[in-house]
Amino acid sequence: MSLHCRRLTPATLLCFIAATSVPAADEAPKPDHSQVPGVVIDHSPAASGLYIGSPSIAILPDGAYVASHDFFGPKSTEHQSAVSAVFRSEDRGLSWQRVARIDGAFWSNLFVHQGRLYLLGVTRHHGLIVIRRSDDGARTWTEPKDADSGLLTPQGEYHTGPMPMLMHNGRLWRAVEDAGGGTQWGVRYRPMMLSAPLDADLMKADSWTRSNYLTRDPSWLDGQFLAWLEGNAVATPEGRVVDVLRVNGGPGGKAARVRISDDGKMATFDPATGFIDLPGAAKKFTIRYDPQSKAYWSLVNPVPRKRGRESLLHVYANRKPGSVRNTLALVRSEDLEKWEIRCILLHHPDVVRHGFQYPDWQFDGGDLIAAIRTAYDDGLGGAHNAHDANYLTFHRFARFRELTMADSVVDPAEIGRPPLVKIETPALVVEGRGIAVAKLADGATAYGNRNYVWQEVPAKWQGWRYTQTCGGERAEIQLTARQATEVYLATAPSQEGIDLSGWTPVDGATFQYTDRGRTAMAVYYHALKAGQTLSIPQGNWTGGLVLVPPEDGP
Repeated sequence: MSLHCRRLTPATLLCFIAATSVPAADEAPKPDHSQVPGVVIDHSPAASGLYIGSPSIAILPDGAYVASHDFFGPKSTEHQSAVSAVFRSEDRGLSWQRVARIDGAFWSNLFVHQGRLYLLGVTRHHGLIVIRRSDDGARTWTEPKDADSGLLTPQGEYHTGPMPMLMHNGRLWRAVEDAGGGTQWGVRYRPMMLSAPLDADLMKADSWTRSNYLTRDPSWLDGQFLAWLEGNAVATPEGRVVDVLRVNGGPGGKAARVRISDDGKMATFDPATGFIDLPGAAKKFTIRYDPQSKAYWSLVNPVPRKRGRESLLHVYANRKPGSVRNTLALVRSEDLEKWEIRCILLHHPDVVRHGFQYPDWQFDGGDLIAAIRTAYDDGLGGAHNAHDANYLTFHRFARFRELTMADSVVDPAEIGRPPLVKIETPALVVEGRGIAVAKLADGATAYGNRNYVWQEVPAKWQGWRYTQTCGGERAEIQLTARQATEVYLATAPSQEGIDLSGWTPVDGATFQYTDRGRTAMAVYYHALKAGQTLSIPQGNWTGGLVLVPPEDGP
């Protein structure tokens, strides 16, 4: 079973480029979409200062797909009157055309209700809640001028995202957050629920009921609770409406479940029972119930757990769970409490400038289709960072109910492992994870996670390469001799915990790095026979660093 989505063909590529923010001049650099997973719906290069956010997707009654996103970033108007773009596909996502630009739409979701297409969100960053309708398949939209035409809140500040609509017990439900709880991100967000009768005029403000809002308590989660936001309106197996929210704080992987009264007027939360384990819940997720499988499904950005005493090495070192977005997984639950990862759908080993985030999705028969805010290589320098995405991409995950971990695009055991780094010389092959190739020289940075530099490196070793690690984080290094040779290792002999059996110190080969104690390093050598393989000892803070001659020889 293949998970690979269909890529752009030369015939369809032209229409995608027309919708991007690529410079028009003939001599300007051209983007390269060839490596991007899925189908490119829109592209905005990092240099534009316009980043792609809030993806949403819906299926129209005539079978067409519609997708949307907004623009945020330093050159956007997100804080005045945000701009959203809307796209339409007539061929089940193989190609897309931009059909509308909407001013005053941010953090919005598309949805179809009683055969009509709507867009619900806010006017700007922490703006007013508004709803729009399109009666011509997303090409033109109503303007929310007053309480009778889609302006649902006349005053205040609100936060949301492209969150799902729930039809349940004769009402339409939509979770939002009041943003009037101060000025600090996260702290200010107070969950609440909107709802309206299914047969009401959704464009009229008085059709909608607003619940009370709830204020966070920083003592929750052992004092690590920072924020709850981007809630999902979901019906429990018992038929109760709840708001399942992303939680920022602690180790990640926790969601909050707020109870909503049947009339939509009362929201309550019990911290003793309201937190559930949900992989990737430190980032935005969408939950929908599937009657066919009698299960809840979501797409999430999980963060791998630490391995025993080891940290996540270079890849996720010092990164908060909410910023790790380079893996997209399909998860499933039968009770909204216990979630299992079914399959890894997308993955890139780099966490800094690659991300598959804010996925919005729909059931499409046996498939799941998704619009994803994607940070990826574009031939123009890539995304500004993983958060500040440069793409909106479309994906079809075929026969999603049947997917298992065996169908994953990457071995789950490899997620969170640093990429394999290899150094080759005529005599030696060095391979390792949690390392970088660096130059050993006075004044050069010693470790990947500190500002320490080397001092008093002996002349013989100046300019040699070495396997740079993150201090205190155990790397994996192995070398193989192509011919009989001697290999060299540097470590701090004053630090206990490293096994130097078989290694012989090199007389007078010492140097230091600029920590408080000016820790001294010593060089050791080990003779190898042709074909012999050796694991490099680690075990103390400095680890064991392999010294390799410069590429042009010593």
